[in-house]
Amino acid sequence: MTALTKAASATAVAGTAAGGGIYFGTDLLKSKKVDISSLMKEVDPQKRFITATSTGGDSWKAAYKAYRESGKDVWGLGVKTASPETLIDATTEFLAKCKSNGKVKVSGKDDPLYKQVLAYCTRDTTVRDLIEEGKTGRKLLDSSDTGNDKESGWEDAWTAYRTKNHVEGGTSQNPWEVEGWDNKKTGNTLPTDYKTKCAEKAKQPAYRLEDENYKNVLAWCTK
Repeated sequence: MTALTKAASATAVAGTAAGGGIYFGTDLLKSKKVDISSLMKEVDPQKRFITATSTGGDSWKAAYKAYRESGKDVWGLGVKTASPETLIDATTEFLAKCKSNGKVKVSGKDDPLYKQVLAYCTRDTTVRDLIEEGKTGRKLLDSSDTGNDKESGWEDAWTAYRTKNHVEGGTSQNPWEVEGWDNKKTGNTLPTDYKTKCAEKAKQPAYRLEDENYKNVLAWCTK
């Protein structure tokens, strides 16, 4: 066999061996496996892998309910099928399985395990996630802070809200329907429910920076 023949033969082998179902083409070389939790942020940004450690958290309760309602027990945890209204604490075994599966490396979102983790170990991406993971340099204010509002940044946040919706708005809008707007809109004293409003808005689902609620919380509830 000449050198030219050998080269041609090698090229053919590197391509496709149809009879044996073997493929050594560029797709194989391009394949790069990524752990499921990291891949999720890229291909399904509307979801976040649950990292909370409490089995009684709302996110884990909902995730565990979804797993039980599927009726498949694909991970062999020995769980019973859930009735639609059942919402109970997740088990430590379920959390451990989600955690270990989230670390498994897969080649893409079509992998069966990726689909399972997406369905059973995730929660909605929220406004809080976007702010905490973003590059704006802003920090969400603590709604449980009972200290001095001026020092904590809450007074400035309230000023931003009332300036936008009273001074700039012209028509004295109150989009979040905070209490006592007519009496509070010209002063620095926060309405009693303003911090609660911020906390509630920060929990709402959002995964795009163009989301109106995200932009409002960023402007009115951060420092």
